[in-house]
Amino acid sequence: MKQDRGAGAGPAAARINSTEDLHLLIDVATRFYLQGESQVNIARALGINASTISRYLKRARDSGLIQLRVTAPQPLNMDLGRELANHFGLSRVVVADAADGGKALAAAAADYIDGVLFNGMRVATSWGGTLLSVVSSLRPGTVSGLELAQLNGGTGYAAPGIQAQEILRFLAGLYPGTNTHYLHAPLIVGSPEIRELFSRERSISPALRAAASCELALLGIGTLGEEASLVRYGHLEPADRASLIVNGAVGDICGRFFRADGRVALESLDRRTIAIEWEELRAISTVVAVAAGRHKCDAIRGALRTGCLNVLITDEPTAALILSAETHQFDSSSAESDASPQPSSRRRKNRQAT
Repeated sequence: MKQDRGAGAGPAAARINSTEDLHLLIDVATRFYLQGESQVNIARALGINASTISRYLKRARDSGLIQLRVTAPQPLNMDLGRELANHFGLSRVVVADAADGGKALAAAAADYIDGVLFNGMRVATSWGGTLLSVVSSLRPGTVSGLELAQLNGGTGYAAPGIQAQEILRFLAGLYPGTNTHYLHAPLIVGSPEIRELFSRERSISPALRAAASCELALLGIGTLGEEASLVRYGHLEPADRASLIVNGAVGDICGRFFRADGRVALESLDRRTIAIEWEELRAISTVVAVAAGRHKCDAIRGALRTGCLNVLITDEPTAALILSAETHQFDSSSAESDASPQPSSRRRKNRQAT
């Protein structure tokens, strides 16, 4: 929103009489609005009265040298977010608009992350195109001295920019004085024994410990569909994928696959995966998942039942689909319970973010 130049000032008040006046007004405005100096400090530096600084700033606004703009935040559906958070026992659900092809989702996630980062924070990320969009929307220089880590191993072939190492490198460039713990290991190996050897390597075990000790984890939620990166780029063997489907897998976080009820889908594959362990992920104080799309609805629901997540950032259509599916499941379960009473079992509620 532009400042109303005519409000409270006549033409005489807005007039700049000389080049010297112009330079002085620009100097004062730059110090105050761009460099964050107080009017008292500006007055002291220029050797003039503080009340004069206030008048100079008003002249600069009235003359059009300063144009103020108010940027409205991304539209969020707060009611839908609260309903989802209450249903799954999450500390926060951010529901963004879906009208711009994912830009609002990335912006909403970036806004949330910008708000929780602090100097020296330990942050770990997984990989994927959604996370790439999110980190590309973060504001640079808001904090410094972060300790970055990688939640899972990498793959040899993928689209540019979506590997965890690339996302970490991008993040490190945003915040001065940041250190990075890269995990130089594949995501999936041929046997549990090979995984154990990798995990004991001197260059790999510190990276896994750094991921486990982080305070904020950022991750996406994958599926088993043809569009999924692990499937599309051939990193999930056809036999493994078939076994996962037979065992009811609906998605993955950090390369670890889960069923609709949140339980591990395939133990044999899980033991061959180089990534943060389930219990380690559950122990992290704030775990943020960013995911949206009709094709990810079942995967998101399953991920929320793993007990690993406490913040979800999604879009409005996806949130509505999840709630609708949950309501239908609840109604069906209630009908079955009425027909044949069963011992009640209460799903463990996700822990609250600290």
